[in-house]
Amino acid sequence: MSITLNGQMLGRTHYATRAVLERELDRLGLTFAQGLLLNALAAADAPLPRVDAARRLVDAMQVSTASAYATLAELIAATLVAPLPSDASRVALTPTGRHTQQLVAAASAEIGARLWADLPTDDLAAAARVLEVVRRRAEQTLAAA
Repeated sequence: MSITLNGQMLGRTHYATRAVLERELDRLGLTFAQGLLLNALAAADAPLPRVDAARRLVDAMQVSTASAYATLAELIAATLVAPLPSDASRVALTPTGRHTQQLVAAASAEIGARLWADLPTDDLAAAARVLEVVRRRAEQTLAAA
């Protein structure tokens, strides 16, 4: 039986792997979007303007700006993220937020190791190249609409 790479297969793979991660995020009291935003803030070299933090979530999940700002507000309410005292338009992880993000990163790494561990490096590289092309084309289609 041959396997066809198409949108249905990509979708099912996305939802299955996301569900594994969401189980871990749920144990931390986080949604998928919150986990992604914590990761984006941790990856930033410095506190981010709120608009940039929201934009990173919009770009990652293709959600509305309003949804991204709502996720940011949830993280602020949970004291995982805070506006800078000197500039409320910029946000950063709190110490609790940084610790929580480290737990998210550890869970994600463990899941990735479990799911990808025995796959040949060349196969993973080929899959990454193909998926990157498909992602760029989809984003171009969205931008053109």
